[in-house]
Parts: sequence; C-alpha cells; structure tokens
Amino acid sequence: MELYLHGSARTIAQALERARAAEAAGFDGIFLADSQMNSLDPFQVLSLIATRTQRLRLGTAVSNMVYRDPSVLANSIATVNEISDGRALLGLGTGDGPVYSLGRHATKLVDFERGLKTIHDLLAGKDIAVPRGKERAAGKVKLRVGKPAAPLYISAEGPRTLRVAGRAADGVILGSGFDVKVLAWARERIGEGAREAGRDAAAVDIMPAGMTVVGHNGGDARRIVRARLANRAHHNFRFTMETVPPEEVAGVERFMRGFDISKPLEERIDPELVTDYLVHRFTIAGTADDCAERVRELAAVGVKRLLLTPPEAIYLEVIDAWGKEIIPKL
Repeated sequence: MELYLHGSARTIAQALERARAAEAAGFDGIFLADSQMNSLDPFQVLSLIATRTQRLRLGTAVSNMVYRDPSVLANSIATVNEISDGRALLGLGTGDGPVYSLGRHATKLVDFERGLKTIHDLLAGKDIAVPRGKERAAGKVKLRVGKPAAPLYISAEGPRTLRVAGRAADGVILGSGFDVKVLAWARERIGEGAREAGRDAAAVDIMPAGMTVVGHNGGDARRIVRARLANRAHHNFRFTMETVPPEEVAGVERFMRGFDISKPLEERIDPELVTDYLVHRFTIAGTADDCAERVRELAAVGVKRLLLTPPEAIYLEVIDAWGKEIIPKL
C-alpha cells in the first residue's frame, strides 16, 4: 500500500517542512491543492520539493481546466516530471471551490473529457490537431519539452465522472471515501466507461481519498475530524445519493440540509449533524490500531494507494503519528 498526503501550500517553508517530514515518516507522496489566492502555485512548489526530496511522488489534487488550458497543464506537469526524474502525477477536476469563489463555472463534462484526451495524448508523446487560426494554417503540434510520461488522475465521485475516468484517465482520486461497498460501486461505473472506450478497467487505478486524524483516544480523534470532513461529504452527495445505505439516508439528508457553503469552512455544519456513518466513510480516524485496520481492509480489496488529508492545525503531528505508530504496523 502506498500512502500519500494531501494539503495546501501556504508558504514555501511550510511546504518543504511537510514534504521532508512525510518522506522521513515513510509516506510515498505528497499532493498539493491548486487554489489560487489561497495556496501557492502547486506546480512551482512541487518542482522545488522535487529538488529537496529523493523518492516522494509529487502530484496536484486537484488542478482544473477553467484557469489552465489543457496544453498548459500538460507542459506544467511534464516540467515537474523532468525536475523530479519521473515522480510527477497530474490530478484534475472539473472545478470546485477555487472556481466558484471567483464566480466562474465548472468545466462541462463533455469539455472536460475532451481536454483529458488532449492532455493524455500530449503526455503520451502524440500529436494533437490544431484548427486553422488567424495567423496559421490547421495542423498538428506535440509536446517537445519536459518528461511527458506522467500519469493522469481525475477527481471523481458521481457516476458520470467515474465513467469518464474509465474512458480517458489513468486513475481516479475517489472523493467518495474509504467504504469498501462504495469502492465496489465506483469500480462498476469505471468499468462501464472503460468498456465503452475498449479499455481494460483494471488499468484504471483507484485512489480513495479522505481525512485522517490519529490519537491515543479514538473517540477524541473522530471528534476532531467531524467538522473537517463536512465539506468533502457535502461535495460528494451533490452528485449522487445512490451509494448511501437505506438506513443512513435520513441522517445524510439532515446533514445536507444543515450544511451552509456560504460560511467559513469550520462553521459550515453543526458537528452533531455529522453521523458516525459519515465519519467512517470519509475518514481514517481513531487510534493507530484503528487506522492500521482500515488500511488493511482496503488493501484486502485491491486498493494500492490512499490519499490522506490531515487537519491543517495538526498536520505535522498526524504525519508523525503515522510514521511512528501506523506505517511500522503495515
């Protein structure tokens, strides 16, 4: 099992400190958010981290096509991939918080899939067609710089986006959490898309993603993570409720009604509305033994890598706990 960390880069010093701590603790990679004006540019920061680490996988989780053209994204990740000697991974989404915060709209799924194909072709060393323009004839271009062969993952939760992943991506950052039944459902949707494109569904990797807190008291750890998981869970259930067990629907509906996206992150939900089901599904939280058991459970159903987000306030403490108490158990 490969373990990756996710977070934002607010300062260079903070980003480097976390990357060094992650590598020392035994983590396999670090992924940075792409949220302009709230985080430093992830491609620049990942390039710097590449020069200060030896083995960490370096990715975006996630960038988007609203502000960055597919050709720019391909060029940027190929540059990081050259600097890191092949350790880069491009994670993309249709656009969420960073897009809505400036009054923009998420990329339509049909345009998103078209852009994915452009990026995938460029990173595979293929030509892409360019239409006739005011100053040039129609023709073809290709990526001529960097180290192109970086994997392309997309953030996916709803059935339509998962099918797109099956048709056009190397992997999925699964924001639907760590529930093995939901994982099986996601694999079915990815398989549907893969068959439509004549691809092998087994070649599309799935990386479940969610929050993590480790504590000597499991109940305390789960209390800390309750408010932090709310944004991720709300985002997920905007796309589909079909993965929620019947006995949990009422609780999830109360949660959705109580969520206020207009408020600051820490105030968007009453923690009392975050059910135990949501905590279990969207987090790996509890004692070191609790967390290790969740990882083993996911490994047993074929998961090869996880993307874990510690709370900002205790980020380094969570890295340290995983490194000292959990990774050795695995």
